[in-house]
Amino acid sequence: MAGLVLYTLNVSAPCRAVELCIKALGLHVDRKIVDLLAGEHLKPEFVKLNPQHAVPVLDDNGTIITDSHAIMIYLVTMYGTNGSDLYPMEVVSQAKVHAGLHFNSSVLFPRMRFAFEPVFSSDTLGISEEKRDYVDKAYQLLEDILENSGYVAGKGLSIADFSCVASISSMMKVIPMERERYPRIYDWLDRLKTLPYYEEANGGPAELHGAMYHIVVDLLRTLPDLCLKTMVNPILYTLHLSPPCRAVELTAKALGLHLDQRMVNLMAGDHLKPEYLKMNPRHTVPVLDDNGTIVYESHAIMIYLVSKYGKDDSLYPKDLAKQSKVNAALFFESGVLFARMRTITYPIFLEGCREIPSAKAEDVRKAYQLLEDTLVEDYVAGSSLTIGDFSCISIVSSAMGFIPIDRTKFPRIHGWINRLKALPYYEEANGGGATQLSTEVLKLIEKRN
Repeated sequence: MAGLVLYTLNVSAPCRAVELCIKALGLHVDRKIVDLLAGEHLKPEFVKLNPQHAVPVLDDNGTIITDSHAIMIYLVTMYGTNGSDLYPMEVVSQAKVHAGLHFNSSVLFPRMRFAFEPVFSSDTLGISEEKRDYVDKAYQLLEDILENSGYVAGKGLSIADFSCVASISSMMKVIPMERERYPRIYDWLDRLKTLPYYEEANGGPAELHGAMYHIVVDLLRTLPDLCLKTMVNPILYTLHLSPPCRAVELTAKALGLHLDQRMVNLMAGDHLKPEYLKMNPRHTVPVLDDNGTIVYESHAIMIYLVSKYGKDDSLYPKDLAKQSKVNAALFFESGVLFARMRTITYPIFLEGCREIPSAKAEDVRKAYQLLEDTLVEDYVAGSSLTIGDFSCISIVSSAMGFIPIDRTKFPRIHGWINRLKALPYYEEANGGGATQLSTEVLKLIEKRN
């Protein structure tokens, strides 16, 4: 028996919650420190343990548990004494503990990250008043929770207290709370600090977490040159044959945004290399690297680019009614147009298929009919061009090379295609790649027959 192994980092609030639980249970654990700054949580061997690449992770002789709340429940249930108050089996008491755990998960911890993370991950100086107010409201919620009991989930110590105190003890190092305003929280903290293992498991590491925050802020304030990042063009990992990649390229061209394009050779397995999987565990193209911000999946990339770089919101409107139409078009492309074309192209490119089955061709024609019916106005989401058009045209312009579109049956589609072809950047961003894809499909079929 190898025993318990905890992948952890002591400045992490969720990890400290688990450490408190371990100490309370008197368990021996082999700790493996995960260096997040060095990217150890993104290495294949760690992602295999936790696809969400977060700490902590528990390995109990091959049983892998992720998420601090789940780990604590597991440890108490597996190794705690019968009837342990840390996670009671009685249904009502247990429900209160669950409520406390979810309060931390949905309120305290996210608000701590909301306030802290921009300082550690970008050049943000300090915390805005808006964020301070947001955290302060979380303090008030905890104060109210503690009104009728000495602990988060009742009159006795539980794992809900471990979760909440790990977050609160970090938050208050950066956004202090006044004892006069939050007396119940301070009394609760005082009770927890009397635990013989508190300082080792949580107190000291929480101090370090707060100190790290202040060090980073001081550095950014006193050494401004350090936070002047060398901005480079966003990098697009792409393949011009790929319709989703071309949809992103159309969007970039429409925005007047230059992308540094890096070609990904799928046939050579470039998308399966560790450095690529670190960016996109789904190992697909396209992937956008915007000065360290990684975005994958074409629809998400297009929305991101328009939201960040658009001079206006015409390509992806902020108006919810208009935006919903664009979203519907994006999902129509991914769920219908792309999905049906892929049932043809994937077997031809990767499985040696020699023909296009008539049933699959008919499915594509039915998709054309749905698009024809959608085009009640000039564009797929209304009267103006949007990213919904870029997504749909990337597929249609590819598929029509091997599943032709009858002009008499689909006049609206032909009119729509002609409007898009009139865009000055259309041929470079989409037309050539679409023709190349359909030509490759037909060549492979011909070669195998």
